Amino acid sequence: MIKPEDCDFHTPENADHRWAETYIFPIAVPEEHLLVMVYISVRPTLGVMLNDIYVFNTLTDNRADLIYVDSQVHLPAPTEMSNIKSPSGLTFVATKPPREYRIDYIGFDDTEIHVDWHGIMDPFDVHDPDHTPHAAGRSQDEKIEKSGLGTAWNGHFDMTGRVTGTVTIRGRQYEVDSLERMDHSWGGRGEHDLPAMDSISAQFGEDLAFHIITRVDLDAPNGRDQSLAHGYVLEDGERFGIETLDISSARLGISQVTITMTVVDTRGKRYELCAMADVGGPWTIYATTCYTALMRWTLGDRVGYGVVMEVLPTKELTRIRGQRYGDWPSAVTTG
Repeated sequence: MIKPEDCDFHTPENADHRWAETYIFPIAVPEEHLLVMVYISVRPTLGVMLNDIYVFNTLTDNRADLIYVDSQVHLPAPTEMSNIKSPSGLTFVATKPPREYRIDYIGFDDTEIHVDWHGIMDPFDVHDPDHTPHAAGRSQDEKIEKSGLGTAWNGHFDMTGRVTGTVTIRGRQYEVDSLERMDHSWGGRGEHDLPAMDSISAQFGEDLAFHIITRVDLDAPNGRDQSLAHGYVLEDGERFGIETLDISSARLGISQVTITMTVVDTRGKRYELCAMADVGGPWTIYATTCYTALMRWTLGDRVGYGVVMEVLPTKELTRIRGQRYGDWPSAVTTG
């Protein structure tokens, strides 16, 4: 169970440099084909913080094609995780933890964010068996093993909410009134420790929303490369854990462009969903590339939207996809 104090630091006495606490807030403006990602990562034992602001308005495999990127590392860590005023221009306050937040940001090139985030559910705890049938084990080590992102999710919650306010991107202001899913994590997050995984959300309205976490096997064929870690269906104000998932993705290179999935929740209710990427691209963080997309979802005659993030460790990508040269490089040289 997540409590208000879980919006603050959880740093144990024996924490080393790898311990991190993070927030991520997607801000979707689907009618404008716009996705803003706000990410905060703090390493309290080192006294440093990362702030990322990414704005997607096209579908690309090149970060340079994004309309706006502000990624600042080695910022001073805040004294409170629930109340952050950063020299990057980002201000974050948990106004009514753990369900309500305020985000303000003043960046460069006439770019600003001023939004309120209101959770429409209680936070979903990946380690709570009352929330998910896949919460595993009695010991913390067993729970971490099955969490979805290893030691980085010593603690982790997700929450679907409504975000309202405005974002201004290079002088153009957009009104925001949409649904999305935020999360907060704390644990050991070494640069090379993160496994491959997917974070998938789909919102059709306050009466029906989905969030799913999958493990990804980069060596497996399509259709067998993802397996369910955790997830929930939020229907008419009630949350139900996901029991089973059948999922298949089509990729261009390694970027997901379509998803089909069958979801069965703990009631035995079955849903058939399909998605196509609208806008998105690579988000580079730690030693991973997170391919992020705002997708257009369909469920029967209903149309929705939601953010999909596929976290892929760079060391694994280069192992599988890196070019291998023999004694003679396959390149034209000048002699």
